[in-house]
Amino acid sequence: MKLEQLINKTQKQKTNIKHGYLNNTNLIIFAFSTVFYGRIFCSITNAPSIFSHAHFIVIPFVFWIVVTTSPIKNTKQLNLILYFLSGLYLLLTSILVSAFLNEAGLINASISFMMIGEPIMLLVAITSIPMSFQSFSKIKKFWMGSVLINFLLAAVQKPLIDAGKLYAEGFNGTDGCGGVFFVSGAGNYVSASVSIAFAIHFLNNEKNIPLWIRITVFLAAFWQILFSDSKQIVLAYFIAWLLLIFLDSKDVEKTFGLLIGLIVVSLVFFWCVQNLEAFKAYTSWARPELYQADGEAWYAKFYSIRDIISDFKSPLNWLFGLGPGHTVSRLGAWFLQDYKSILAPLGSTTTNIGPESMAFIKSFWLTSGSSLFSPVFSWAGLWGDLGFIGLGTYLFLAYLIWQNYAFNNSLKIALLCIFVLGFIFTQIEEPGYMLSISLMLGLAWQERRLKSRQVR
Repeated sequence: MKLEQLINKTQKQKTNIKHGYLNNTNLIIFAFSTVFYGRIFCSITNAPSIFSHAHFIVIPFVFWIVVTTSPIKNTKQLNLILYFLSGLYLLLTSILVSAFLNEAGLINASISFMMIGEPIMLLVAITSIPMSFQSFSKIKKFWMGSVLINFLLAAVQKPLIDAGKLYAEGFNGTDGCGGVFFVSGAGNYVSASVSIAFAIHFLNNEKNIPLWIRITVFLAAFWQILFSDSKQIVLAYFIAWLLLIFLDSKDVEKTFGLLIGLIVVSLVFFWCVQNLEAFKAYTSWARPELYQADGEAWYAKFYSIRDIISDFKSPLNWLFGLGPGHTVSRLGAWFLQDYKSILAPLGSTTTNIGPESMAFIKSFWLTSGSSLFSPVFSWAGLWGDLGFIGLGTYLFLAYLIWQNYAFNNSLKIALLCIFVLGFIFTQIEEPGYMLSISLMLGLAWQERRLKSRQVR
């Protein structure tokens, strides 16, 4: 009798794991929540800020569970996952080799891999699940609700901070309105980036929702860019649109439509800059003397690259960099300094390059006024830390994503925007933004898979 009861209990537990709270769909939601809501959780509860980085543990754990337990039967789906796993292995290997050659701490290598690799892990985890329509709908509703919460919080935070009714650790309402990323240094940019990426995808793809609602969502996201003064996002999307026109040049009809759209939007935006006070901040870039061959814009932007090259001691540095966290990646410029008391006892290592670049930003008039000219940006950090081998491995993973997930214009622009933002600041290493894009890409991939099954 006892044996029979034990068997029944075990079967019941398996059923609960498969169909209840511990299924893979709920694990994805939980993992994303640790990233998306981690910062504001710490702000509300006064928990130590290190808790906002719990996703460094949660994401790989969920990734491992989902990939190893999902019954993948589709050969194409399985091959795609194997390609990504191979890419992640190569990325980890290049980081470890860089750390070994440059005597960087193992903790440096671990965090570097997580900062760069966890968006890929989440995307692979979502792709691994043979989602039903119910599971897909559940995650999609959660995603849409999260974007709405982020926007509403940002819209409320700005007037409250400006009125002195909400403390934002010294930030004013413009820089402090980080939505769910309240309070953090670049929270306003990350929050607005999430909103506009969702809004463009929503406008372009949710054809079953009335057009006026989709336009309203887009205008609300653009309004957030304005009140958070996230000017660089507009520039990034403009360049991304140009790149998309170039990449789609073989399709004459599509290229012509994109070109006409860009011209119309550019004319409207130019008129706004010239006539509306809310757009006046964009005129700060319109100084041709800054962009001359010996202009201060180039001097500022390449400051860290000159600093990195001056520290090269062998040809291997060109291939494997100066070590994870040793230059101007987010890890080297901020993270290792902010959490030195925790990471130093674990063996973290640093150099002067990141702190010197941050000091330059604060002291130089151009970089202190606009992050567009910041010498601390993702592509410089990835190359400086990991060299051309590490950078090439990361670009290989990006190529896989482009080939397999960029199947409409809104997704292509979102990915191209990431590429452009990598030249402006360290947004490629911002987990809240990057994992939001991963979730959006994964959901679009799953939706396409479900629709193709219906057609059959």
